[in-house]
Amino acid sequence: MSEKLLDFVRPWQWGKEYFRVVRPRVIHLITQLHQQAQNIPDPDLREQALSSLQTKQFHCEGGGVFGGPSRDPHGYLLEFLVPYQSLCDYLDTVTDRGPSQDPDNLRWLHQALIDATTPFAPVRDYYRDHPSDDDGGYMASLVVRSQSALARFPGYSLVQDKIVRLVRLYVDLQVYKHGPVPTRLENLTAWFHHESDPQDGLFWWEFAAASGSTLGIFALLTMALDPHPEVQKIESLFRLYFPWVGALHILLDYLIDQQEDLEGGDLNFITYYRSRAQATHRLQWIYRRIVREANSFEDAAFHRYVARGLLGFYLSDRKVRHDLNRPACQLLATGGSVSIGVWLAAHVGRAP
Repeated sequence: MSEKLLDFVRPWQWGKEYFRVVRPRVIHLITQLHQQAQNIPDPDLREQALSSLQTKQFHCEGGGVFGGPSRDPHGYLLEFLVPYQSLCDYLDTVTDRGPSQDPDNLRWLHQALIDATTPFAPVRDYYRDHPSDDDGGYMASLVVRSQSALARFPGYSLVQDKIVRLVRLYVDLQVYKHGPVPTRLENLTAWFHHESDPQDGLFWWEFAAASGSTLGIFALLTMALDPHPEVQKIESLFRLYFPWVGALHILLDYLIDQQEDLEGGDLNFITYYRSRAQATHRLQWIYRRIVREANSFEDAAFHRYVARGLLGFYLSDRKVRHDLNRPACQLLATGGSVSIGVWLAAHVGRAP
């Protein structure tokens, strides 16, 4: 089957199984977590947990594309994805709206993410330096559920180092991004110069955005469904998703949140571009890099679908869909018919 035909036929197959199988399963698993979160004793932590599940459910839904039956017949990925992504979203809400931005507190809270991706790691007192700590075991249960799900992946030991690398970068980002405002920019840029590859040609905020994505973790886990994934293929997939797919993912997230972040006084990476035109150009450049890099993969059509789906999914958000400006239309058009198709499907699914 030709590349163009694959790019036309497969997305509709993946979309069909997503709406029939994946999304209902994700919603079911989140409903279970919602019931658990309602029993959190501390009122602030309870509110933050419920808010993260309600307002950031689409993160689990979007990541669920990796857990379709054609790629994961037994549904193992979703059993990990929902508790782990919900843990990320909960911690993001706690650090965004919580009472303490002390770097030691932030790093210790996020130790939960490292433990969640480390089978047999002990569950710790993640609230050790946090003013509130009575969550009724909610965070610990997310860690344990994530660890338990990983036991089903026969090749996990071969991808674990790459996944933990992504998790540690994610934790660094959260600590520096949510840390004290006077040193925030200095810490982020110093971290960028220490960790990034200059040959990638990324700005510091694009590298930071790439570090904030969990999609690379889910992509690598699909390889771990194989008991013996090839080391070179693991490395290539890692390099595709970090930084390229991750950067596109999170920059789009920031693109649609600009007004919300402005009102909340939160850092937004899109604002570091000189202009809206430059932001559009850079997002298009990153997208085209993904498409080019994906061509060397056996399942290239799927990875192109992920990139095109990101454009359609994020630009369908109610924050932008009723007022699609020219840059947003340009981005949507960059992904072609697949992005527009995802935009239409998500547009209907996100009816006001």
